[in-house]
Formats: sequence, structure tokens, C-alpha cells
Amino acid sequence: MPSPIGHVLGGMAGGWLIGGGSSVSRTTSPWADAAVFGIVGALADIDFLLGIHSQYTHSLGACGVVFAATLVWLRGSVRLALAATAAYGSHLLLDWLGHDGAPPIGIMALWPFTSTFYQSDLHWFMAISRRYWLSGFWPHNLHAVAHEIAILGPITGLIWWWRARPNPSPPFHFRNH
Repeated sequence: MPSPIGHVLGGMAGGWLIGGGSSVSRTTSPWADAAVFGIVGALADIDFLLGIHSQYTHSLGACGVVFAATLVWLRGSVRLALAATAAYGSHLLLDWLGHDGAPPIGIMALWPFTSTFYQSDLHWFMAISRRYWLSGFWPHNLHAVAHEIAILGPITGLIWWWRARPNPSPPFHFRNH
């Protein structure tokens, strides 16, 4: 499963793709938006603190909670709530596309509908080792992060460029009712 760096890049790409030029951070700083979407993209791994990694926070149910909470926080901005949800959902996509060697394998993506764990056969991202005491820890993790940057860097850069254009419109239009 990807590193926090990969998840931050994925969150920025997902949030910017849906949010367009709108600002979720309520500032005019593009760096503030990058930080917000990046943090939201990595947020699902908060479950490490609870010892239940890849379960409830790695699910569509959690995406629903993020959408509802963001919608309330941003006072009804559907587009920005969807952008934050896309940033969060990027975490699920990247983990699903990553290699997971520690049981239970995969993520509980469809919770609360099922507690089944899912993992793609594609394995686009290497598993990040947390066993810092092993001799290959640094070379393996640096290689894995470089691989993530090689895949996600150009995608995020392209979306950044699209977002930075004058008056970018999102690829999907949402109306607030």
C-alpha cells in the first residue's frame, strides 16, 4: 500500500479534479488547498492509531461521512464536499491498487454493506515496510516512494496545471439546491 507521500499526491489530484478552481481552504492560496486535499487524502490511515488499519476508514461508508461532514463544514457547497470526498476516496483507490502482504489482505472498501476485504490484482504500488529494524528498510521504502512519485507526480502535475488555468471549470458540474 502506498506511503503518505503517495496518498498526499492522490488526495491533491482527486480534490483538484473535482473542485476545479474552487477553494476548499477558504483562502486564495493554492498551497492551502494543496495542503487540505493532501491531508484529506492521507486521513484514512488514522486507523493505524486504533489498530484497525484498512478497515472502516478505508471504505465507502467513510467516504459518506467525509462528504456529509464537509458539506456541513462548507455550508452546503456540494462541489467542494465532493472534491474533499474525491481526495479521501483517492486513498481507497490507491490502497486497492497497491500490494498488501499483511493479513487481512486488501481494504474493507464496501463497508458498511460488507466486511469483505478487496485488493486489485494490478499491484501498481509497492507495500511500504514499517519494520525499520530490518536491513532493507530504507532502500525498499525509498524505491517504493520513487515509484509512487513516478506514477502520481505527472498525474497530479497535469491536474495542477489544468486547475491553475484562468477560470477552470470542473469536469462535472454540480448545482447547489
